[in-house]
Amino acid sequence: MRLTVRFDVDTWSCAHRGMPFLMDFAQRLEAEFCFMVNMGRAVSRGLHLRKLVRSSSPANVSEERVDKLGSMQRMGVSGYLRTALLNPEVGLTAGAILQRAGREGHVLGLHGGRNHGEWQWGAQNWSGERLRDEVLWGLRAFERVGLEHPRRFSSPGWNSPSGLPAVLAQCGFEELHDRHEPGIPIDTVASGGILREINTAFAGEPGGVGYFESCLVRGVDAASAAERIVSELRSGPAAHAVVYDHPVFCAGIGRDLFCSTLLALRERGVGLIGYASGKPA
Repeated sequence: MRLTVRFDVDTWSCAHRGMPFLMDFAQRLEAEFCFMVNMGRAVSRGLHLRKLVRSSSPANVSEERVDKLGSMQRMGVSGYLRTALLNPEVGLTAGAILQRAGREGHVLGLHGGRNHGEWQWGAQNWSGERLRDEVLWGLRAFERVGLEHPRRFSSPGWNSPSGLPAVLAQCGFEELHDRHEPGIPIDTVASGGILREINTAFAGEPGGVGYFESCLVRGVDAASAAERIVSELRSGPAAHAVVYDHPVFCAGIGRDLFCSTLLALRERGVGLIGYASGKPA
């Protein structure tokens, strides 16, 4: 049984506080992780304000419950204020950390373009030219911090525009990690065979929030979280799956749950590998 632990690195705290802890923990476990890194800024203030106004309207109140924490709970007060007030660049300020990840065998992928929030809330309306410009910006940012061309891509907020696979193929990508559905194979062919589509089986649903974060909110302990993964690996379509969360949560408020779950998985014979498709990184 094999599990890929995928982290979306979408805030300064994810990169600077979360990744170093996770890499230290990976050394202890002799494990590898997959880090999808946004190289630009985390927040689009204008889009965030418009979203708050729309969501406060009675006509837009959703009855669907999502088991997740608030941003301040997930990031901590200092991390939240840094992102909200300063909105620093994420990957571009963490070159040494990302280079360490590459040296230690972790997989690095690109997570959106210039601004995580703009992609999450607006990319469905972008032209193919805008999508390509955003992806190329991210690739140039990888080069600026001394990283190799990534082969894997994930969209902020799982917001995957229809024209994205063609753009990614033109830019040299091989995999798109924008699907989150339980009970289907990890590795499928998407968009007419242009790219491999990697499915993330373990995320908090609805909404595709972090798996460990969702477990914490629902009161699921580490033993139960690990047992669900093991059970589905044994009975599912393949003995390999992807679990999803964020570094800032798994190195912060969710540290005990995350670490205990992964230790329990290793005790059950689950290998923790950094790549998702079964191909060497």
